[in-house]
Amino acid sequence: MFSLEIFLLGVALAIDAAVVTFAVGLLHLDLSAAERTKRGLLICGAFGIFQALMLWLGSYAGYLFTFSSFGYFFQLAIAAIFFGLAIKFLMESLKIEEKKIEWGVVPVVILAFATSIDAMAAGISLGTIPQPHYAATEVGLITFLICGCFYFFSGVFRQIPDKWLLRLATAIFLFLGGQTIWAVKHLLFKG
Repeated sequence: MFSLEIFLLGVALAIDAAVVTFAVGLLHLDLSAAERTKRGLLICGAFGIFQALMLWLGSYAGYLFTFSSFGYFFQLAIAAIFFGLAIKFLMESLKIEEKKIEWGVVPVVILAFATSIDAMAAGISLGTIPQPHYAATEVGLITFLICGCFYFFSGVFRQIPDKWLLRLATAIFLFLGGQTIWAVKHLLFKG
């Protein structure tokens, strides 16, 4: 079940995790190729699994809200979540701070969990689609692939500021929020 919306959602959610894996990749440039590959696959796998799991949990919560008495206010809440995520990413892109990341399994799990909280919020929008675990798996794979690219090509990508990547995620979330509003405009403006 591939769709452009799920693909864009996966890309937008993966940007935050990709920035972290990029920073970790820069720390690992001096490791041997085998050790760097092992650590990279572990990190990217953790980020992909957490994105998929949190998106699926969010979709379950969205399912519970969809069939309640909220009506079209639920869709407006979804648009508000997308716009809120866009504002969050924009604010993060305006901050100037160095990120110091240490290696270890526990910090990687904590980082994977922290960067996937947005996926849970975005997953609420998937509450009405049948079998949301397919979409969650797709987002997890997209996250794994994007994080892998950023980790393994961190030496090359070091020239791209992470604030521009966060601004790309902002634009995608604005698009998804606008698309949600467009989908329910007939309920809002009867005429």
